[in-house]
Amino acid sequence: MRSLGAKLAFNAALRPKLVELGLGANPPEPDVLLHHISSGDHLVLECKTTSFGAESSTTKQARKLLISCFDANSALGVNGHAIVAYVLAKEDCERQLDALRDIAAEVSEQGFNVAIYGTLGLEIDDKGLWAHLTLSEIPEQDHARSILGPVLIASGASGDARPLYFIPFDPTTDENQTPDERLYCRKILTERFYLAGVAVIGQAEVPDCLVIKADTLFREATYGFSDKWHAKELVGLKSKLIHGMATILNKKSLKGKVVASSVSLELRLGDEEDRQTAISLLLRANSEQLALNTLSGQIDMDNPES
Repeated sequence: MRSLGAKLAFNAALRPKLVELGLGANPPEPDVLLHHISSGDHLVLECKTTSFGAESSTTKQARKLLISCFDANSALGVNGHAIVAYVLAKEDCERQLDALRDIAAEVSEQGFNVAIYGTLGLEIDDKGLWAHLTLSEIPEQDHARSILGPVLIASGASGDARPLYFIPFDPTTDENQTPDERLYCRKILTERFYLAGVAVIGQAEVPDCLVIKADTLFREATYGFSDKWHAKELVGLKSKLIHGMATILNKKSLKGKVVASSVSLELRLGDEEDRQTAISLLLRANSEQLALNTLSGQIDMDNPES
């Protein structure tokens, strides 16, 4: 994986025509870039909960992805090829592929070249979680052809095959989740963030004035994926998480020994008792209640700048 939410680019010669047609020259921001290092080729993934038709407002982004990714060198800064794939439930893929064909035909009629495109359908059966890649044409590269059709992503019995939540909560897409799903994802992120804090505190040499950085904890909570995540909403999200942690820690013998900023907290550990108090407070924190607080605005991850 190369990045999450990165901005692509257009060849400069295309920009006047894009503006003329009302598409605008602002580059598209696909959800995920997967990079085949040795060739420079990319899978450019855009994730959707359901398919959309050629008349949808979402088609402007689809047009831009098809146009920009034809020239992978300009779009991605590599000498390779880029394939655009929409990720969604397998049962919606046929309709989505039809819509992409219509969009590609319109873009071609307007004088633009179009990248190879398709769908990546997700399906769960008794064997596990499958990904079905279907493309508008068969790619020349062996490494691209080898992942066409069904690929088993995660095995699981009785349909219980869940992908790993490397990023348990995404503030840019949670409007697509049910309230229960949002609560679950926030709970997992909060737990991981606090456990990362416990690890930092546990390794401190007391007495110490410990500085705990939100970036460090967030990186641990997302298995390092946050280093490649470009969403601007993360700044506010990290700030809310670190302030929430400061609120939890500023109790008992640590009262008055915690100072938080938007990017870190300072924890003054006077002795081993202070360290054990800090660890106990974080481990005993009710992560579900903390996640609920984000819904009520007490720790407002939906509107991180408020």
